[in-house]
Amino acid sequence: MRQQSAWAGALALAITAATGLETLGGVIMISTRNPQDTQFGTEFVTDEKGPGMVTPGDVAMASRLSDYGYSCRLILDKLLGPAASTIGQDPQAFLQPANKDLALSLIIMSGSGGSADTPPPPPGVPLMMGEHVCVGNNAGRMGSIFMYNGTTSSDPNEASSPPATKYMKVVAPDHPIMAGIPLDAQGRVKIFREPYPEEELHVPPGGKKNFEYRWCTQTKADAAAGITVLGVLDGAEDRVCFAVVEKGGRLANGEAASARLVQMFTNEQGSGGSRRVFLAVTEIGQILFVRAAKWAMGEEVPRFKTIRILDAKPAGGQTVAMSWESSAKQNYAIQASADLRDWQTVISDLVGVEGTLSRTLEIKEAPQPLFLRVAALP
Repeated sequence: MRQQSAWAGALALAITAATGLETLGGVIMISTRNPQDTQFGTEFVTDEKGPGMVTPGDVAMASRLSDYGYSCRLILDKLLGPAASTIGQDPQAFLQPANKDLALSLIIMSGSGGSADTPPPPPGVPLMMGEHVCVGNNAGRMGSIFMYNGTTSSDPNEASSPPATKYMKVVAPDHPIMAGIPLDAQGRVKIFREPYPEEELHVPPGGKKNFEYRWCTQTKADAAAGITVLGVLDGAEDRVCFAVVEKGGRLANGEAASARLVQMFTNEQGSGGSRRVFLAVTEIGQILFVRAAKWAMGEEVPRFKTIRILDAKPAGGQTVAMSWESSAKQNYAIQASADLRDWQTVISDLVGVEGTLSRTLEIKEAPQPLFLRVAALP
């Protein structure tokens, strides 16, 4: 009897992904760091700590969006601004491709490069900004998008004293991006995960950390007239970490936004980091990232739905049966844990259907107690 209650009572409710939609065509361009760790200069060629000729967080963003059916392209930030002329490159070759089917549907500036290298925002193209210096009214930065009147940006992180929170407090739960997102009792969403037990295990002395998180924040009181604040930093609610502007919304420079704008909650740490910030974003945080991208591009963003577990019970012998409400627009995986920290996928690539999906698991060799959950995939 004790075993039966353990199996039946230890089933965790689902962590789920955003509802899939048909893509609208076009290309999502991610502006990525030009001064990587291998270029000749005062600091780069000798920066052997990594990550070298890649920005892992930007690659992860592209990979995540590709899972949802989008075509993504990473381009060095230098090639998208005036500095491109110094190497004989015309930025318009990237920003206005000859094939109109490949026109930009969204540009993401993650903060993996420096604020001085952030390229000017292309007029009329939806944009997501993670470089905190360029979110505000900073005329000295060509990439500024003027969502705030001031320049008091900040990037709280794990090295702050005390370390920055990992939670965002939601202030606009009914906005299409946030609608249906599950909040804790304090109205929060956990944006950054905890480090994995072995994430730093093999980093050499002096090497760059594998785990890092970093917010992109601005002062709430400085918000331009056209801003809708979605989330603020937990414990520092004067700092906005997630906000949007509708096309036509009034910006801090007095102009109307030519396309939808999003202030992302992550800054990809171009100032000496390993640039793995997006890889530290929780599953629900990545879902918010995808939903924000869809909203910026003008797509319908359906209300977020958590998975409805219909039944979970012993199925005779040493088996347990699970069934849940499924959608044909998503795949599913069943994951198990003995401690609610280390989750392992035991069944993957379950193709969704409209209606009930069920599976029976053998638990003879499983630890007790055992926790199970259903995860929805793109």
